[in-house]
Amino acid sequence: QNMLNQHPILDQYLQTLKQHCRGSGVKKLTHLLELKRTYPIEAFIAAIEKASFYGLYDINRLETLILRAVAGEYFNLKEDDHG
Repeated sequence: QNMLNQHPILDQYLQTLKQHCRGSGVKKLTHLLELKRTYPIEAFIAAIEKASFYGLYDINRLETLILRAVAGEYFNLKEDDHG
């Protein structure tokens, strides 16, 4: 699956990620694609935006940002249910 041309911030992040990779960067790009497939697109893009803003190109740390975004959405929904 191609990740290009799906969201402007993702295109920018991919271009810069490739510059930060040693060699071809296939492992990082494959891991990034897997994250995109695994998590909700809203959380994925929110994490990409934050990572891009802070210049973060470590895919494991990016996944932590995605998980925080997912958890935030979950807990926000729960607050709405009770409030």
